[in-house]
Amino acid sequence: MIFKRLMLLCGLSLLAMPAFAADLQRASFNNGVQLIVEEDHSAPVAMVQIWLKVGGRDELPGKTGLAHVFEHMMFKGSKKLEAGEYSKIISAMGGSDNAFTSTDYTAYFETVPAAEVSRVLKMEAERFANLKLRDKDFQSEIKVIMEERRMRTEDNANSRMFEELSAASLRLHPYRNPVIGWMQDLEALTIDDVKAFYKKHYVPANVTVVVVGDVDFKDVKKVVGKTFGRMKSKRVAPRFNPKEPEPLGGKRVEVHIPAQLPLVAFTLPVPAWEPHKNDKEVAAIALATELLAGGKSAILNQVLVNEKRVVISAGAGYDPFTMGLDLWYAYGATGIGQDVATFEQAFWDLMQDMGETLPDARKFEAAKLRMIANTVFAQDSLYLRAKHIGILETVGIGADEKDRWLDLIREVSPEQVRDAFKKWFKPERATTGVLLPKAVQS
Repeated sequence: MIFKRLMLLCGLSLLAMPAFAADLQRASFNNGVQLIVEEDHSAPVAMVQIWLKVGGRDELPGKTGLAHVFEHMMFKGSKKLEAGEYSKIISAMGGSDNAFTSTDYTAYFETVPAAEVSRVLKMEAERFANLKLRDKDFQSEIKVIMEERRMRTEDNANSRMFEELSAASLRLHPYRNPVIGWMQDLEALTIDDVKAFYKKHYVPANVTVVVVGDVDFKDVKKVVGKTFGRMKSKRVAPRFNPKEPEPLGGKRVEVHIPAQLPLVAFTLPVPAWEPHKNDKEVAAIALATELLAGGKSAILNQVLVNEKRVVISAGAGYDPFTMGLDLWYAYGATGIGQDVATFEQAFWDLMQDMGETLPDARKFEAAKLRMIANTVFAQDSLYLRAKHIGILETVGIGADEKDRWLDLIREVSPEQVRDAFKKWFKPERATTGVLLPKAVQS
């Protein structure tokens, strides 16, 4: 019954898509700024997002965390806006604003009344071009960021273990470094580092403006042309994107820190989506991950938690929308009386079985429908629609490929999922991280 209802719900949602989905409209400016607009006139609201082709991957050794530091500095005042004034103006017009930094990008976004889009774009361009970057603001903000790192990572045993695991998993690729930065790097950063980062990366050729909502493309193009489009052109070097060597054998990391219970995690380098080059393979990896960890029928949960009872919780994750590769991961949290080695063996036995037999037909179709339904339901959110456009464009996949991803998922066969398990999910390709609780010394 649940399966039938899911099919019906997904089918109805797919039929509803054309009611609000529109073709992407683009404009390119002489200085390299890109504009992408998706008109949606269902409500007088718009989402404005400014995407930068700069993230943790673009930092130099010893300067990790700079991309995230700069995100904070964007709110500390510019030539025409005092510190905090930007957010106050957005709030006063009934909107909201925020920002985020990833390994591949930095984005600033606002949800505002559609009538205010022009004003918001002008303010975004003003602070982009005219930041004050005062040392006193930096000194204050770097302390906030270091405390953020302590709370989210250093005082969180699981986060600390995953950070160590990521660092050990890759030899060349910058994904091995945490976006928030290593503490020793944060302690050594200066305002001169911030200014150099600004000069190098916050340039027009790195900007993509994404607007989704109740707007007219011609009007938005005119405003962007008079703001971002008139900034002085600067040359941008190709982004650092090394080819990670194939693992030569399994690796292992043990983390001994205070914690309540052990945690075991595995990472494996797998390809990200390169349209028309690895479409079928990447879609198969995505669906394999959904089979393992998505929904109530998730295989990791059913087999390792409910049936074999070797862990109290388990999960996995994969992001196909990155630059070149992703660190696929899976984890299991052991409880009292559950042995780490027993879980590891059970996990790899399951991976071997998935690589030798076709997935259960019912679970396979349910996983596929979940992925499709989740993508369709995300269209209800202006934020998620604009974010998906921004990510695809910024990492080099291309926003125009966004609708084809669903087609690829629909076309995945059980044989392709089985083959994905067999090729990619092998212990000799994995880095294993084990969190072993250490008693707190009094």
